[in-house]
Amino acid sequence: MSCLLFQAKAGDGIKKRGLKRSDTFLGTAEDAVSEALGLKERMDKTYKNNITWDYEELLKGSTTKVKILKGYLDGDKTSNPFYLEISTMESADKTAVAPIKPKKISKQDKKVLKNVVSFYK
Repeated sequence: MSCLLFQAKAGDGIKKRGLKRSDTFLGTAEDAVSEALGLKERMDKTYKNNITWDYEELLKGSTTKVKILKGYLDGDKTSNPFYLEISTMESADKTAVAPIKPKKISKQDKKVLKNVVSFYK
């Protein structure tokens, strides 16, 4: 029996590479968003909270890969964006793990969590 698994990924606009825990699959969309917000917290720490996250932009993508949040260093929209992404896959042999939990969740982050969970229902 196969089940739907989620994976969170964050894209670093400066280093132009993705951040994720390799071979880490999560059981629910809520866990995947929690993991993505944990990765966001790590990027914010790395760039000393100079990333301006665009909470007004809508979700982009399909149910297999959706970008949930974009951010720009110092708010410069002409620069390469940072992003948070959730992807899904069906698998019979993978098992779900516990997500990285962010230390703090803002009101806007809770709104993103609610939107993504409702997107996958």
